[in-house]
Amino acid sequence: MTRRGNVLEDSWYLDYAAGNLESKAHDVIMASHVELSDEARERVQTLERVGAALMPQASADTLGFSADDVLALDMGEVETHLPEPANDADPDLPLPAPLTDWMRETGTQVKWSFLGPGLSKAILWRGPNGQRLWLLRAQPGVSIPNHGHNGSELTLVLKGSFWDGETQYRPGDLEEAHAGVEHDIRIDDAEECVCLALTEGKLRFDNPLLKLFQVFTGL
Repeated sequence: MTRRGNVLEDSWYLDYAAGNLESKAHDVIMASHVELSDEARERVQTLERVGAALMPQASADTLGFSADDVLALDMGEVETHLPEPANDADPDLPLPAPLTDWMRETGTQVKWSFLGPGLSKAILWRGPNGQRLWLLRAQPGVSIPNHGHNGSELTLVLKGSFWDGETQYRPGDLEEAHAGVEHDIRIDDAEECVCLALTEGKLRFDNPLLKLFQVFTGL
């Protein structure tokens, strides 16, 4: 079951620490999340320390614990090292280092296009199963109409904040949505919001006008 919150289920951090994520795009968004979120970074570092301690003592088929058991262990205070901020030509577009490093390696550039009133998108990567890694830039107070999903969606806040129901997502927070989730997104009034999203398949709208508009946006 997908948990709706500001961090992901523990299995995500286990897979990230073990290098078992589905694609490079998943690596990029998770690494960016870990850079920006103190809680995510502490979880990963705790898992890495526990794994290093257990590896000499047991093989994979003899370990009998869950992710919750691991995170409940008293490992003492985890020392954190904040990475250096990434160089960014646009000071209003604060991209995390894992994303800018990947963009330099692949020659990917940010090219904004119209998504809707007060909304812009920049597609960074397309995968084999309708996957897209993309940036969303939304002006203060903009609402994204009620929509569902034809696949999974990860949304990482890079700047500003948005509301999904009663939950506010701030920089470093990562929201997961799956095909059964429908929601309304509202951008906070204080400042523009920039997010990095990894989606599988197109969004699902019930409104016929929005379905028609979707043909032009590609999302």
